[in-house]
Amino acid sequence: MRLAVAHQSRPKPGEVENGDVALVRQDGAHTLLAVVDALGHGPVAARVAADAVRCLADLPLNAGVEPLLEALHAALRHGRGAAIMVGLFDGQTLRCCGVGNVELRTRGTRVPVIPTPGIVGQPIRSLRTVSAVMAPGDRLVFFSDGLSSRLDLEQAQKLPPPEACALLLERYARPTDDATVMVADVEIA
Repeated sequence: MRLAVAHQSRPKPGEVENGDVALVRQDGAHTLLAVVDALGHGPVAARVAADAVRCLADLPLNAGVEPLLEALHAALRHGRGAAIMVGLFDGQTLRCCGVGNVELRTRGTRVPVIPTPGIVGQPIRSLRTVSAVMAPGDRLVFFSDGLSSRLDLEQAQKLPPPEACALLLERYARPTDDATVMVADVEIA
């Protein structure tokens, strides 16, 4: 199986730089999906988000999600930190781990991820990792707290990922925060 992925992000209205970012990266059989929500807004938050992306861009993906979050924790230790949700898909199984208030919702196969309370870069409890075998037709939606937790996936269920992202961002983005959404559909390869 493979993923059809799209993401959209925008800074807080009135800001130029964005402290939220999404990253999709393929390395061999693994696909990395990540949403980063740096604390705050503006240039400082944008630098933290960029540091997180640089860190994730260089790490091997075959070791699992916990090593990715541990590396991010070390990379962001001297800044304000971020909430982060990371998923690794190997063509069959999705493994997820998150810290803070970035969410993952699914349509189809249930992925019972509960983010660890805290901030990556600050002291946190032990990480909670979950995995689920995915099926064709499943949809994954990662989003920062810049979107309302009342987000309704049914409104975008028949839209392809780019249009689904646009609709969810338009309808659920909060005017007081940066906002990011990523939609990934599981497809037969």
